[in-house]
Amino acid sequence: MNLFGSLTSLSSVPLIDRVESMRRQRQQRQQQQQQQRVEAVALQPQGLAFHSESAPVWMMQLRTVSAGGSRGGGDTAPSATPPPVGKWAAASAHENPTLGTYLKFALAGAICCSATHSAVVPIDVVKTRLQLSDRYHGMTHAARTIVKEEGAGALLTGLGPTTVGYFLQGWFKFGLYEYFKRLYSEMAGPERAERARFGIWLAAGGTAEFFADLALCPMEATRIRLVSKPDFAPSLSTAFTKILTAEGLRGFYAGLLPILLKQIPYTMAKFAVFETSSEAIYRSLAAMGKPKSELGDPTKLMVSLNSGIFAGLVAAVVSQPADTVLSVINKHQVSGSIAQATVRIIRELGFRGLFRGLGTRAIMVGSLTAGQFFIYDGIKQLFGVAPPAKKEEVPAIAADFAAVQQSQ
Repeated sequence: MNLFGSLTSLSSVPLIDRVESMRRQRQQRQQQQQQQRVEAVALQPQGLAFHSESAPVWMMQLRTVSAGGSRGGGDTAPSATPPPVGKWAAASAHENPTLGTYLKFALAGAICCSATHSAVVPIDVVKTRLQLSDRYHGMTHAARTIVKEEGAGALLTGLGPTTVGYFLQGWFKFGLYEYFKRLYSEMAGPERAERARFGIWLAAGGTAEFFADLALCPMEATRIRLVSKPDFAPSLSTAFTKILTAEGLRGFYAGLLPILLKQIPYTMAKFAVFETSSEAIYRSLAAMGKPKSELGDPTKLMVSLNSGIFAGLVAAVVSQPADTVLSVINKHQVSGSIAQATVRIIRELGFRGLFRGLGTRAIMVGSLTAGQFFIYDGIKQLFGVAPPAKKEEVPAIAADFAAVQQSQ
């Protein structure tokens, strides 16, 4: 039923006249405020621009009303661009994130990646040894053998390049993911972006990871060389210089192709599954009478933690074959092209060999992915760039009618 018709049937003519008068006054105020924002709107990307000529009438009448009522009699002018739809928009405390906001995203990502990867270095050492040798019989046997033969300190081999490399990788991965997620959403437009948000998450994660891997690759090559050959060099700087002198940049980027084949699917699955899992959990909580807007920060962090565990397990399986190839390539100098070496290693290992060490890696990746999202969202809360609670949207004319009713 038409909303205005309903009001006519339920209310007196003077009441309707008052509602219409309030609506006209509000529109005049909105036009004045709109004029003041012309310059700001002109600088915004056009993907999310609000075009009144193509918008339906009900969209033109929508406005935001907070749960406790708006200040100044309840009139809140709509923004020149609509608010982010769902979770596909960049997670920002502001409708239009600034460079400073993205730098905060990047720093939060750098800290979470560096901290979590450094924490699982012992597991990574065991995983790498399992991938490079048949002498070990499982994770426990490998760990005990390494400690017995080389000492407990051997489990921390490669800690330096891991800390530095993943700080750089996290900086670009999370910072650029938030940027590309918003960019691709704006390119698609609000309605298409909402429908295709899973594809946008995949695309944003893959694009961000490409640039992140360019920063990570030299440190990852150094780390694997130290883990696979404990006597290669006594420190990060010595190992880095030794590889650069003997092999040049090729020594650092020999594993770029397999690292891209590993990290891009991993990150695509990581972000897309995380976002999907988070949506599902929040939807379930809302069905239980606990909408996201009413949840506290600790509860939201627990949602991030649980979504991260599931995302990490899925991402570990997707990226395992390329991770094994990367370990083998970085153990020795590559002869021939990198593509030829990759194909040769895949043939030599076979399907089963490509998934060697999956159990260990699943534990490592699942735990660090969960930790990353937990730390990342926690730091965003501290920085004040966590997504705000979504406000309720109601037709403006209905809100005016309620305001008139309350005034009587």
